[in-house]
Amino acid sequence: MSLEDDYTIAQELASLALAMSAEKDQQKLLERIVESCMSLVNADGGTLYTVSDQAEGSLVFKVLRNRSLGLNDKPSSIPEVPLYDSQGEQSKLVAVQTFLTREVIRVDDAYTCAQYDFSGTKAFDKALNYRSQSFLSVPLADHEGDIIGILQLINAQDENGNIIAFNETISSLICAVASLAATVLTKQKLIEGQKELLEAFIKLIGRAIDHKSPVTGKHCENVPEIAMVLAEAVNDTQAGKFKDLYWDEEDMYELRVAAWLHDCGKITSPEAIIEKGRKLSTLFDRIEIVATRFREYKQHLQIELLKRKLSGDLTDEQIATAEAQLNDTFAQLDDDLEFLRVTNLGGEHMSSKDQDRVTALGEIRWYDINGDEQTLLTEEEMYHLNIKKGTLTDEERQIMRDHIKVTIEMLESLPYPKPLSQVTEIACNHHECLD
Repeated sequence: MSLEDDYTIAQELASLALAMSAEKDQQKLLERIVESCMSLVNADGGTLYTVSDQAEGSLVFKVLRNRSLGLNDKPSSIPEVPLYDSQGEQSKLVAVQTFLTREVIRVDDAYTCAQYDFSGTKAFDKALNYRSQSFLSVPLADHEGDIIGILQLINAQDENGNIIAFNETISSLICAVASLAATVLTKQKLIEGQKELLEAFIKLIGRAIDHKSPVTGKHCENVPEIAMVLAEAVNDTQAGKFKDLYWDEEDMYELRVAAWLHDCGKITSPEAIIEKGRKLSTLFDRIEIVATRFREYKQHLQIELLKRKLSGDLTDEQIATAEAQLNDTFAQLDDDLEFLRVTNLGGEHMSSKDQDRVTALGEIRWYDINGDEQTLLTEEEMYHLNIKKGTLTDEERQIMRDHIKVTIEMLESLPYPKPLSQVTEIACNHHECLD
């Protein structure tokens, strides 16, 4: 090997190393690895397989290159390669055997080799008038020793373009490159795995908040979808105030994460307040306790009338008048209770007149059988029933607002990587700005 060859190899390795450290797109990186290895050993073709994520026990074509045939596309239509057949026997394909034995395999001539199954290769050659002769198949192992891919080079060539076998020196060089490539791919896989775990955890929090109460529905899940649609619309804008604004892939990811986390503080909001659909609701609607108190008050009035009748102090005319007055009182109490039921529902506005009526009902008092003073409404019930708008008191409304503070505290406590450094600002300012 000449000095010129050494220099060319060094250049190619340096270029490949730079690409490995800079390229973020895994598919492009895989393609660059295959192309560089082909260039290093002057191979006419190259393929790269990875272990399938979907079907256990199979290899997936990721890259297929051939200079003579002009193949330069990702082989999306090629089916996965099973490691075992339907009877459980190992496949004899070179790539599969490389995976199973974890060893480098060199084949000088596929057409004279009986150790491996080249039927598919021969059918490929026949269809395209090609001859796949020499093979070099190298396993790619990660940091834990698991095989994550197979690099396969086809038809090494000499300086005159003649097909030759892959020699020991070439094999060692490709094994070194394969080891480096496996390290980089593993790093990318780990980064992607951590990213997926983080995103899954973020979605878990959002969906937990959505499931916490039917009132919130799918709010935390819908907001990211809406945010992405709006952001894409801004990116597509060619005129107006947003024409110079553009979010790249990292910006969109940061926005999506922030959108998922925008209401994470609601995880601390009490369900009784989130779901408070009636003014008197806590863990249950206390209007029925008020109704019970109305019945108790009616019974008290009945008992008082019976006592007066039994005393003999009333004439028949007075008794008739008292009974008529009691019936009128009962009718008024029934109307008052119905008024409280409607008031309990809440609304856009409650008049001062209705508030005064609630207060007046709260002032009705009597003494029970134990001599304890009772009221139709407690101070706390009157306070809730006199809410002017909606069903929340000012204190409860503040508790709801406090989820913003909790969100800020939660998000500011997280150690963000640089691409997510603005998540807290984006997520927490959504309450303040229409955009």
